[in-house]
Order: sequence, then C-alpha cells, then structure tokens
Amino acid sequence: MNKRWTSIAWAIAAVVLLLSIGHPIQLITMSFMAIPFVILYVTQSVKSFIIHVVALLLAVFFLGGSLGSVMVLASLYFIIPGIVIGLMFKRGKSGWHVFVSGMIAFLVESLFLLALTTLVMNFDLTEFIRSQMNLSMEAIQQTAGLTDEQLADFIDSLVIMLNQMIPVMLIMSSLMLGAVTYSISRRLLTAQGVNVNKMKPVKEWMLPRSLIWYYLLTIVLEIIAGNSTSGFLVMILINLVPLIQLAFVVQGISFVFFFADHKRWPKALPVVVTIAVAFVPPLYYLLRIVGIVDMAFPMRQLITRPKQ
Repeated sequence: MNKRWTSIAWAIAAVVLLLSIGHPIQLITMSFMAIPFVILYVTQSVKSFIIHVVALLLAVFFLGGSLGSVMVLASLYFIIPGIVIGLMFKRGKSGWHVFVSGMIAFLVESLFLLALTTLVMNFDLTEFIRSQMNLSMEAIQQTAGLTDEQLADFIDSLVIMLNQMIPVMLIMSSLMLGAVTYSISRRLLTAQGVNVNKMKPVKEWMLPRSLIWYYLLTIVLEIIAGNSTSGFLVMILINLVPLIQLAFVVQGISFVFFFADHKRWPKALPVVVTIAVAFVPPLYYLLRIVGIVDMAFPMRQLITRPKQ
C-alpha cells in the first residue's frame, strides 16, 4: 500500500473513531482517537495534514447527523494532542519527552474544558456528581437497608471526596490517554518505516528515590489532618497520595520486567502482570510494596551480582 492510500486509510480510521463520540462505546474508543492524527501529522506535510483533517471533519459532520457539530468540536480534544505528539516525533525528541508533551496537552485541554463549562455554560460539577450519585445509590439503599438520612449523609461525603479528587482524576486520565497514544503511535510509525525515538525498556525504569520521602511526608500530613474531610490540606493529600502510590506501582512493574528478563521467563508474563494490576486489587498493593523496596534498596544489584 503506497503512502497516499495509507494516509486515506488513517483518515477513514479517524472518522470511524470520531463517529463513536456520544455513544457508550466511546469509553473504549476515546483512548485511541488521537492515534490517527499522530500518524497523519508525522507521515504527511503540514499542508497535506490540514487537507486530510478538514476532509475527515466534514465527513464526521455530515455522517454524525444531529450530533455532527458536537462530534467536530469534540474531535479537537484529540486532534491537538495528536499534533503535539506528532510534532515531537518529527523533531526527533526522546520518547519520554514525546510522552510528557502529549500528557500535558491532554491535561491542559481538560482543565480548559472544565473552566469553560463552569464559567461560560454555568455547569455545576458538584451538582452533576450529586445527581449521578443519587441515581446510582437508589439500588444500594434498597439492598443495604439505609434510611434516607443515612443515604443523604453518605452521598454528601462521597460528593465532597470526588469533588476534591478532580485534579488527580484529570491527571490520571491524561496519563492514560498520553501513554496509549504514544505507545501505539510509536509502534505503528516504526512498522511503517518511520524512524522515531522510544523510551528506555520498562525493565530499566528507575524513578527518583526521593519519592519515598514524599510518601513519608504525606503519611505525617495525614496524621496531622486526622479525621478531617475538608480543607486545603485534605485536598492536597487526596490528590497527592494516589499519584505517589501509582508511581510505586509503576516501579514495581519495572522490577517485574527486570526480574523476568534476568530469569529469562516468557516475555508475555510481565505484560500479563501489568494488565492484571487494573483488575486485581491485591496485585496492585503487592506491586506498590515491591516498588518501594526496589527504590529503597539495591535489589537489582543484589540479583545481578555474580555468585562467589
């Protein structure tokens, strides 16, 4: 398949993905929507890229029916990070630089959309969360036997917590979108013969040891905060602790890749472990501990040290 037909195929893929906006399947497809734009930006000239994007957005507008205009506007959320990641690839930036740039692009857009809907459209996120909680909690009330007052108190505390966790939720969603877009785009570009830089192998990742001290600091701050459910300090902890814990899990995953490579285990094993982390909570906690130990002690040097 020549370059022209390849670009058309990616434009069609973008149209198919964008047409899922507003449908339940969007929960799955949104992770991949920026990928075609990365491929097109890297493999085409700027002029050709603009022509492709205008053409596919027109197709989305007419094929989307009543949601066509909404789909076109929503597509900007994926086109812009696609351009950012594609630009970094074209400039020969390191894999880590490309990933971080894409993640920041998604995060800035998310913050902009939140501010826009709040200030311009008078969207009340707290009330939206409360309404969704009320709908989902009706079934729980019947099965748990909660009184109306108990249910109201539970919803209030949950709404407060979720409202405080908005920053960390935005960061984690941006991390996920940036990671998926970068990793898949890089592999697809490499398969097409495009020379792009990649990150170090997962087995070589080592996060700063200072994260352990930050984690100890959060434990001290949690003791100071006590049972408080509101306040600036509580909001910081609610957002900071999950991010640090996630960093430890990533370090633990890196150690699993390192250990599997050292023992010459099947390469699929650490991949399966990584995927399972999202579905097996005990594994998440185990890898978090492994990550802390790997950061605090020279485990890898001990494992690779020649036997006397």
